[in-house]
Amino acid sequence: MIGVAAFKTRARTVEHLGREQIADCPTAISELWKNAFDAYARNVELNIYGGEEPVAAIADDGHGMNREEFIRRWLVVGTESKATVDRTPTKDRNGLNVRPRQGQKGIGRLSCANLGPILLLVSKRTEFPFIAALVDWRLFGNPFINLSDIFVPMTEFTTRGELFAQLPDLIDGLSENITGGSEKSRKERIRTAWKNLDETEGNNLPQPRSEEILSSISRISFEPRHLMQWPVWAGDSDHGTTLLVSDINYDLRVHINDGISDTSAQSARNRFFETLSSFVDPFVDPTDPAAAMNEPDFSYIVRVWEGRGSEVVVGSEKQFDKHMIDGMEHRIEGKIDSDGVFTGRVRSFGEWLPDNQSIDPPKDLIVPRRRDNKLGPLNIYIASMEFTQSNTTHPPLEFRRYRELAEKYSGFMVFRDGLRVLPYGRTDNDFFEIESRRSKSAGREFWNHRQMFGRIAITREHNPNLKDKAGREGLLDNRAAKTLKALIANLLMQSARRYFGSASEIRTEMLPQISAGNRRKRAAEAGNKLRRRHRQEFRSKLNKYSRELPNFVRDAERYADTLTINNGPQISQAQRTLEDFRERLSDFSLPAAPKDLGPLEDTYAGYRDSVRTAKTVVTSLSEKIDQEIERIKPAKPEILLEKQSVSHDDRIRRRIRGWKETLNALQRAEFQRIREIVDQRNKLFHAEAAPLLHRFRTGELSYAQTSNMMDLLKQRIDEENREIFISYINALESLQGSIDLEHLATFGMEEIGEVRDELERLNSLAQLGIAVEIVGHELQSYDDIIGSGLKRLPGSVRTSSAVQDIEFGYEGLTDQLRFLSPLRLAGQKIQRWITGGDIADYVSDFFKLTLSRNHISFSASSAFRKLRIFDQRSRLYPVFINLLNNSIYWVSLSNTENPQIILDIIDSDAVISDNGPGVEPEDLDSLFRLFFTRKIRGGRGVGLYLCRANLAAGGHRIRYEPSTTNMPLPGANFLISFRGAEFDGA
Repeated sequence: MIGVAAFKTRARTVEHLGREQIADCPTAISELWKNAFDAYARNVELNIYGGEEPVAAIADDGHGMNREEFIRRWLVVGTESKATVDRTPTKDRNGLNVRPRQGQKGIGRLSCANLGPILLLVSKRTEFPFIAALVDWRLFGNPFINLSDIFVPMTEFTTRGELFAQLPDLIDGLSENITGGSEKSRKERIRTAWKNLDETEGNNLPQPRSEEILSSISRISFEPRHLMQWPVWAGDSDHGTTLLVSDINYDLRVHINDGISDTSAQSARNRFFETLSSFVDPFVDPTDPAAAMNEPDFSYIVRVWEGRGSEVVVGSEKQFDKHMIDGMEHRIEGKIDSDGVFTGRVRSFGEWLPDNQSIDPPKDLIVPRRRDNKLGPLNIYIASMEFTQSNTTHPPLEFRRYRELAEKYSGFMVFRDGLRVLPYGRTDNDFFEIESRRSKSAGREFWNHRQMFGRIAITREHNPNLKDKAGREGLLDNRAAKTLKALIANLLMQSARRYFGSASEIRTEMLPQISAGNRRKRAAEAGNKLRRRHRQEFRSKLNKYSRELPNFVRDAERYADTLTINNGPQISQAQRTLEDFRERLSDFSLPAAPKDLGPLEDTYAGYRDSVRTAKTVVTSLSEKIDQEIERIKPAKPEILLEKQSVSHDDRIRRRIRGWKETLNALQRAEFQRIREIVDQRNKLFHAEAAPLLHRFRTGELSYAQTSNMMDLLKQRIDEENREIFISYINALESLQGSIDLEHLATFGMEEIGEVRDELERLNSLAQLGIAVEIVGHELQSYDDIIGSGLKRLPGSVRTSSAVQDIEFGYEGLTDQLRFLSPLRLAGQKIQRWITGGDIADYVSDFFKLTLSRNHISFSASSAFRKLRIFDQRSRLYPVFINLLNNSIYWVSLSNTENPQIILDIIDSDAVISDNGPGVEPEDLDSLFRLFFTRKIRGGRGVGLYLCRANLAAGGHRIRYEPSTTNMPLPGANFLISFRGAEFDGA
């Protein structure tokens, strides 16, 4: 006789499928955000609240759930709705197009357990009451309880205040999963299960597990403030879900300012940011209408609430976008089709290669064709640059900006239907073996995970065989994933060899030219600095000596007029005084005069006259002393000469002793310094090679990898040693050969002067930064309130010109505050197409009264009005306001007939031109430096510096054109090169 039996599910199955399946806390958060995406939320937030017992809240504005859906779907593990096509009714889509589902297995909700053990779920569906349920995930850790014996207490309510009135009843219902409740048979099973667990664990815990959980449940401290950021609770929406988590885990607690500052906490913060930043694909081109149409309308944010204010940890507003890195000198952009062939554009060392480039799949790879294992088309985008400044085509400001972006956002990521697939892009994941290949030959392989921005974009529709593992630790290792890995690895290797790495012809041809050009540029900059320093030193000494020389002349003349010599001792005294005057006169020597003295011409002429007069007076004094000596005819002239000789000898010896003491001190310090450097460099290779040998012994590295990495280490350390010691030896050899090092010394003094000036400027700026930082904490809260309020305005109101002006002012304010201080403001940065006509009309209206009052003619050419730039108004408008403000100031002071300011286009550059006095040649190098100004009144030296910084943030460049040839007007001409600008007005 055949019998039948059924599976029985222990409660612990939920723990296996939930907390133990998910890799870590940030991965769990990403899963819950994807659930919000599947619920057609436009916004999702993670708010971490400080307090005696910190609480985390994930809130969204999706369609929410009613009681029936909570029971039928949320409480059903592996529900079928995730595995089938989207059936969400149109009314529940929040006005959005049909979204491809991100979830596949129906277990993503169990990720909550990774955030903390206690969960209060509150949800609201339009036209239905609120529902709330309380869960303690620790209940599912008891291996003696069946899943069907754990009850989830839930309730319905219609007004917000009812939730916290019913919370004690929910807590009592949750506690019955340990105490057993009133139903006799269940009560007996529950108590027996917990008794078995407590006995099994014995004395390994401070208190029995059942008592610990009951005690924790009794202390649940959810408060109304934990729900205030949920749009439904705030009254801004009538649908959505929020998940309140108590007893939150370490990865969430480290973001609260509670003194957790060790290395593990910092590592947790870094991993959190690295995992959740770029959650939505940032590589979608905002200027491409087709790409923008497919971009998910979905924003996310993580905030920490302490006291009255909040701090943004990560979110849509702290995410970079493709527009920010499109200017990088190395780029690959294209597609891999279903045959495995890459076709697309390639940019190398700042130059686009002609036509589309093509890379075939590896010859030893059979691209699968069967429906159940084939790989569909992929979109590829990769950007990078030379991270050695001497090799890059980027100017220093761009180089620093891209390097700072790479420190925060670099990585090679995978996105499915616009949302990130984990763990790709994290530093601890090398699925495509980028670092493994680089360890064998860093130069040839080129690509570096921490020095590249890249992504693969896939869709579930075209790549259904690329499936996530249950624990979200990457793609399921099937044939489609293996093919993906082989194709991407081949693309990276072939592109490195053809276009970027040490084996590429392009690099061999371009790099020497670029390096030489950069060396020439640095030499020119060094020469300019030296000239500026020389001019500054010359001007300073000229002004000082011009003031002091008349006093010296008067002192010498007064002494000569009153000089009388009657005996030998008076002769010796007069000769000593004469030497004092001669030494003082020698101290008035100036360095070589610059070729172009400019306004210093008259002062220098007066100085030379004073020096000639001083020399004449000192010479006359010497002659008078000689005459007096001849007159009195000293009885023992030999004794006087001996005294004079001794005096001169004493002066010379005294100066030599001072120099010797200085030299001895320097030599002792330098000898000790060199000895310490030698000792340190002798130990460096051994110290850095030892970990490589350890990794080889443990099997982490192969022999070939270890050998290659040791070769690279040796080359790096040897090159560093060469730079340290060869330059030192050369300097000593120069001294030994009596080579004049005055130029080198002058350059060193110039560097010190520049650093001192920079320090003073930074100190001034720091005072401003401190003032901004003090109010920053409060400004953050108000920034969130204003931004949230603007978003909630009805559509008809938001389109009005008044509200658009408010939004523009708000964008500009938050952007400038973000520039001045690391306040991490959350103001939305909106990019749009801006025309030259928009700019011209705005500044014309802005300066209408000023232009009229000063009788200045302002115009913009038709070519300028047709200009189009994709950027932020709050970034570009202030640039033109600053430039026109400068032109108005100088034109109005110059008494020019028919003063004019013109906006025009010259050779694809926008030009702001006036017929004022222009910029003095000696000021060109300082023109964009912070705090440099020539204005007599009202000038703070900030405007042009901010112009360049604002434009650089968008990848644009500004320069001053000293030559007026082909310029609209003969005065000042500032030229702006806009990246991605269009000139046909289309």
